[in-house]
Amino acid sequence: MVTGAGLHFTLKRIANTLRLIAKNKMAIIGLFLLSAFIFMALGAPLLSPYRPTQQVAGVLAQPEWIMNFPDGYYLSRNVVDPSSGAFTSPASVQQWTLSASHSALANLQEVYAPGLFSSTSGSTGSLQLSHTGSDPANVTLSRTFQFPYHGPPYGFFAHLQYQLQGASPATPIGVRLFIERSQPGQQHGFQTFFLLNENDTQNGSWLPTGSNSTLSTPNYGQVATNLGFPSDQDVAGLIFSEQTSYSYGVQVTFYGDQKISIDNLQLQLLGTAWGLLGTDNAGDDVYTWTVYGARVSLFVGLLAAFIGIGLGLVVGLIAGFLGRIVDEVLMRFTDMMLVIPVLPLLIVLVAVLGQNLLNIIIVIGFLGWMGFARIVRSQVLSIRERPFVEAAKASGAGPGRIILKHVFPNIVSLTYVNLALSVPGAILTESALAFLGLSDPTLVSWGRMFFIVNSSGALAHFPPTWWWVLPPGLGIALVSLSFILIGYALDDIFNPRLRQRR
Repeated sequence: MVTGAGLHFTLKRIANTLRLIAKNKMAIIGLFLLSAFIFMALGAPLLSPYRPTQQVAGVLAQPEWIMNFPDGYYLSRNVVDPSSGAFTSPASVQQWTLSASHSALANLQEVYAPGLFSSTSGSTGSLQLSHTGSDPANVTLSRTFQFPYHGPPYGFFAHLQYQLQGASPATPIGVRLFIERSQPGQQHGFQTFFLLNENDTQNGSWLPTGSNSTLSTPNYGQVATNLGFPSDQDVAGLIFSEQTSYSYGVQVTFYGDQKISIDNLQLQLLGTAWGLLGTDNAGDDVYTWTVYGARVSLFVGLLAAFIGIGLGLVVGLIAGFLGRIVDEVLMRFTDMMLVIPVLPLLIVLVAVLGQNLLNIIIVIGFLGWMGFARIVRSQVLSIRERPFVEAAKASGAGPGRIILKHVFPNIVSLTYVNLALSVPGAILTESALAFLGLSDPTLVSWGRMFFIVNSSGALAHFPPTWWWVLPPGLGIALVSLSFILIGYALDDIFNPRLRQRR
């Protein structure tokens, strides 16, 4: 039971320790860095609105701030028009411009149809065009936007889904998805690229279905074929080759009393520049990967270090205090473990036990205790000969009580210091395993980023993908530096020989 005087002494001791830490520059810098990474790990969903494995731009897009330099002259940002392809209200219908001949408009009705929606867009309605005449009618639904960049996008996603009513083999409904480029000064003033050109007869089902509802590049095949180009043609570079205005929309041909419901109508241009740190080889945000990667590194480093320091503390205390045959057996086993190459043994154990986070933490922890065990043993050998330990033995205290009440409090500062200094080693070990492809493939970690960089051949890419390599490397270095600074600061505080006089 803790008395009032004992509690007061403990609180005063903690306050004095915190005061010493606040005066130590290394401790302040280390705690600041560590606090920043802890905030990054815990607040990752707040710091980035994207998932780590979510394509946000073109493949290997460079950071946007490079566009302020000459090297970024031909880069382009994302362009999304409209911001949402779903039709959720009459206002979303009014975003699109309807054009047709006067005779066609007389027999045409454009409405927002609530309740008719595709299963993939998440909208609550659709844009419905109803034609009541008997003569063929061409109707165009489009939006105009500006493409202000000197270089083309990496690719694009062209979304469209539609449902037909009144179509038959004799009277199909023509559906043509297009991108139109303005060309002032030329004969026609524009050039039209038809991405989809179908005469459909199927009623009552949303078409196209599944992934076919999105025409995309650089999966050039279908789009290039529709345009009459070779399958390896850079369609995005061909269409968006000029700084001018573009139109995107759908052209519908009616042949009688027919209806079409349109949904999920949107054009997304994938830029070659993105965000603060660019994208990786899948178009995922490198900044998001970096933020979420801090979680794994901190979790593995702290937990593995706790396991290693805990094992080393137990082995060192028992060996040093009990001595004789127990000391001999434990130290010879420790020596044997010290001479075994750690990394090859780690590779074998992870391969045998399985590539999941828990196994990696356990393996790193169980192979990181030997050095600290020898340090603890050497300290215990000195402490057990001191008068207060002899007095405890004379009063009848058992080995367990002496170790817990008299020996351990005298090496607790050593435990704090080595715990802080062991975390960087655990972080680097996990990163090395991840780089070799031995980490959990479902995890987002800094080491995993290095593995993907290496396996994808991105290091040979031109221009060099430095924006993908530097963030995880700096993250590992700075987290390790924070724990090293804290460790040295604690050693400076708890070790009277190192403490500077002020």
